[in-house]
Amino acid sequence: MDKIDFMNGQIKALVNFANALIKSHPSPAILRHHFETKARAAPHAPQGLSLSEAYIDGMADIDRQLAVALEHAIASRDQHDPQPD
Repeated sequence: MDKIDFMNGQIKALVNFANALIKSHPSPAILRHHFETKARAAPHAPQGLSLSEAYIDGMADIDRQLAVALEHAIASRDQHDPQPD
């Protein structure tokens, strides 16, 4: 159980870092485009392991969390930088 808790802590730390990057990125819309391209790619199994349903579900869950963070960053940027008519 300690190994799973450790890995969950690592994942949370990486998601926190990704959120900080998203919020500070100068162009969240371009970042979203690149993220969506990577997220649509077929997942690759870690070396020597097969892809389990749980692995794919976990990856999809984090992808959704990051997509929401990107949408919030874009909306926030749009509110602060009004578009010209």
